[in-house]
Amino acid sequence: MKNKVSVLNQWAVVTGASKGLGYFYCQFLLSQGYHVLGVSRNSKNILDLVKQYPHLQVKNYDCDLSDIKNAYQLFEFAKTLNVTVVINNAGYGVWGKFQASSLDQELNMINLNIATLHILTKLFVQRFTENNFGRVINVGSMASFTPGPAFTSYYASKAYVWNLGVAINYELIRAKSKVRVITICPGPLETDFWNRSSNGKGSKEHYSSLLPVLDTQSYADKSLKKALKVKRKGFLVVGVSNKITKLIMKILPFRIVLKMVYNYQSKR
Repeated sequence: MKNKVSVLNQWAVVTGASKGLGYFYCQFLLSQGYHVLGVSRNSKNILDLVKQYPHLQVKNYDCDLSDIKNAYQLFEFAKTLNVTVVINNAGYGVWGKFQASSLDQELNMINLNIATLHILTKLFVQRFTENNFGRVINVGSMASFTPGPAFTSYYASKAYVWNLGVAINYELIRAKSKVRVITICPGPLETDFWNRSSNGKGSKEHYSSLLPVLDTQSYADKSLKKALKVKRKGFLVVGVSNKITKLIMKILPFRIVLKMVYNYQSKR
């Protein structure tokens, strides 16, 4: 591992790093020899990872990325580090029918899921392009591939993430750049996502009727391992259940897909 570190000497920035998928992404990156800057509203717990990887550096950066000025401040802070990987993982959803859900919460979510991700993707792609090296990994969702009645704004925000990342990555390939923007599209995971997005209700019971809930650490390891190596493909669907689901959504008539999503989301 020491030899790997001396060769890399590279930093990874991970947003939404304090728990769930983001935390396990930090852990996996450290196992690969990256130094890590973990970002969230309260990211101090990622410093515990220093105990497991004492030969690497772990920094935390506390900020609320739904305030877009903090995205610019984070980028400025990261200029002091040799950043070669950025994972835009921070995000949440606002559940409920569109006419009834909170506009303030939706706008806050849009700032985090879309505006901040857009800003950080733009700034780091520009920075990486100067050295013709680096990789931005955006966390989309299986929700990226269909509208989501009864969870409208979240599904729409993840569609933006997918469309943005895939298009940028194609531009980079056409320019013969070595920089990449990869979009990871997870399905249900064992996180507290629904505790924030779904009125405090747990996630597993709501997912079980539609998709199996995957182990978060296992998914983090598999998805990030692929995202760090993929050459040309702009997005990744990892896991058999997720691949089958995407295929079903493609095969079924669109109105049937909408009905399935609506019925599923309306039960929560």
